[in-house]
Amino acid sequence: MNEIGFESSRRDPLLKFDVYQEVNDFFQEDTLEECEIINDTNKELGHRSGLSWSLTLHKFEYATLEYSAGNDLNFCEALMQAALAELERHKTQFQHKSFFYWEPDSFQFLLWSMSFAVLSGKPDALQTIVRMLGKNPQDNDDPLLSILLARLGYIGLPRLDHLGFPKVYQHLYDAIKGDGVSPTKEERQESLTQYLRGWYKGMKDCYWYNRHKGRFPTFFGYWSFEAALVTLLYDLDDSGYSHMLYYPKDLVAHARSQGYASLFPMSTPKHYIAFPNEVAPVEGVWQCNLTDEEVSLKKGERLPSKTENENEHKLFWVSE
Repeated sequence: MNEIGFESSRRDPLLKFDVYQEVNDFFQEDTLEECEIINDTNKELGHRSGLSWSLTLHKFEYATLEYSAGNDLNFCEALMQAALAELERHKTQFQHKSFFYWEPDSFQFLLWSMSFAVLSGKPDALQTIVRMLGKNPQDNDDPLLSILLARLGYIGLPRLDHLGFPKVYQHLYDAIKGDGVSPTKEERQESLTQYLRGWYKGMKDCYWYNRHKGRFPTFFGYWSFEAALVTLLYDLDDSGYSHMLYYPKDLVAHARSQGYASLFPMSTPKHYIAFPNEVAPVEGVWQCNLTDEEVSLKKGERLPSKTENENEHKLFWVSE
């Protein structure tokens, strides 16, 4: 992409051409050496998994960069799908890794990855994302995540009666809570409008906040992909907020034109999240969140009783 094309097509007005070029060049660098370390089981596990996560995160950042630059939406979609494939590769190699969503970056990344799965039409990617979810070791879990997962067909994450980050995500929660009647679509749309108004300020604890002001070129764009996710999942009219700075309206329009909403109907097939020693609510194959273990159970049989791994992280099971 040359500078004239960039200036006419870019979607994020904060992204400058020289920054785009440098960041793009960085993402094109050869990763063979890193991959060799990641695949070398004689190397230290923490170092390998850390490198693996860096490569995964860069895939998400690269997809975001190209959307910010105004690149073709089919190309951006392919990059989003590649990022999800890289996340699956990372989880497959390092089963013990998960995101502790009580940390701002982890919470936002879970929303980021769920959004990529829906907006690029990849429902199969959700199983990996659910298994990347860290279980609250002390209590039930964030209701925003629980409701979103249930809407996406993953039932059973126990809900707290309060949000982990109410100042940041209250309006997003208001846009998805309730049933098909209340709140109304108009009320959900107004909640998303309010969410977008305060979105950037609410992200101040995320690692990429203020990167457009950085001394070194690392900026890849600012987008509330989760607002697009909710718009698509709840079939909202975005005409009242499609002009807002951080709303990726072109991705929503593209996903709708591809019919991706039909891949996530309200009556979507159900997967279940269950916990150690609980009775399986359905017959099927169950995957552990933190190991490569799978068990086949009939309805009514009990899941394995082990409650945590060697790092004292909580185990749960997800039906395929």
